[in-house]
Amino acid sequence: MLLDSLPLDLEAINDPKAKHYNFAKEYNDTLAFLQDTYKNGFVRFKRQGAVKYTKGADNTGKEVPKMAEPVQPWRIPLQAYAVTGNKGKHLWACCLGTPEPKANGLWDMGRTRSLTIKEDLLVNLNENPDLAVFLYKFSPFVRKKLIVVADPKKDDAELGEAERELTERKYAVWNMLGDENKLKTMARGYGVAEVDNKQPNAIRKELEKQLEINDKLKRQNPAVKGTKEFIEEMKVTDGLLLRAFVQKAVDDKKLEYKGDGRWRIGQKIIVQVPQGEISRNKDYLCNYLMAGNNLDKYQEFLKDLLSKEYLEGITEKKEWQWLAKVSGFNPEFKKLEETKKVCTEFFCPV
Repeated sequence: MLLDSLPLDLEAINDPKAKHYNFAKEYNDTLAFLQDTYKNGFVRFKRQGAVKYTKGADNTGKEVPKMAEPVQPWRIPLQAYAVTGNKGKHLWACCLGTPEPKANGLWDMGRTRSLTIKEDLLVNLNENPDLAVFLYKFSPFVRKKLIVVADPKKDDAELGEAERELTERKYAVWNMLGDENKLKTMARGYGVAEVDNKQPNAIRKELEKQLEINDKLKRQNPAVKGTKEFIEEMKVTDGLLLRAFVQKAVDDKKLEYKGDGRWRIGQKIIVQVPQGEISRNKDYLCNYLMAGNNLDKYQEFLKDLLSKEYLEGITEKKEWQWLAKVSGFNPEFKKLEETKKVCTEFFCPV
C-alpha cells in the first residue's frame, strides 16, 4: 500500500509519534474489523444494479419475462484521495503489480492501476489484505455505495443456496440420466426440441440450461417446473410423458402453436391459450388435456397423433401404462402384452 507515493509504514503502529502512525492504525483497525466480521476469510464487493432485466426468450422461443442482460464491466481505479481522521486528504494507492521507484525517494504504483469488476468481486483477506482495506475504506465507489459490501450471513446463505442449486442441477442432468431413452423423455418433457437429432451430451447441456432458466423463473412464478420438480419427475409421471409427447409432436410438425394463441393439429383447433398463459402455452395445453372433465378431448388428441408405427416404437413400460390409463384401461396387475393390445385397439383401430 502506498500513501502519498511512499510505502505505508505499518510498523508505525508501535510509535504514536511516527509520521505514519495514524495511517497505520487506520489500516490495522480496518483489517481487524474485516477479519472479525468475515470469519471465512473472504469479503465480497457487489455492484449495485449491475444486473438489469428485460423481456427475452429461452432456447425454445418461450417468453421469459425477466431475463438478465449482459453485464458491462467496470474499471475501478486503485488509487484515491481519502480523509484519514484529522489528517485531511491523502492519496492512497493499492499496488497489485510491482511498484516503480521515482525521483526523490517516491514510488509509483506501476502498470496495474485499476481492476475490472462485473457483478461482484471476492477478495481473500489473507492473500490480499491491501486490496480489501483499500476497497472497503478508501475507494469512492464503496463510499458512494456504487459498490456495497455484502452482509456476511446473508451472503453466505445466498452463495450456499446458489451452490446447492447448481450442484443438484448438474448431478440430476449428468449423473442420474445414464439411460438415453429416459434422457430424451426428460429433455422433451422440459422443452428441449429435436432431441432425436442431437448427441446425448448436447441434450444434457441444453437441458441443464433450460433448468437454470426455469429455476430463475420459478422465483417469480411457483408454477414453473425447475430442478426440484425435475428430480421428482425422474420416476416418470403421466404429466411428464404427456409433455414429452407434445414436444415430439411439435418436433415432427404434427402439432403446431401459432401466433393467434391456438394449438392445432392440421386445421383442427385443440385449444385457445389465454393471453396470460401464452408464455407457458405448452403447460396450458397439457393442463387442459389432463383436466378431469376433458378426458374425451385427451383421448381424441392422442388418437389424432398416434400411429401404429409410433406404438411399435415404444420401449418403456410406463409409457404403455400412461396410454392405457388415458384409454380407460387399468394396467395394474396386467401383463404388458395385454396392455399393448388394448392401447393399440383403442388408439389405432383397424
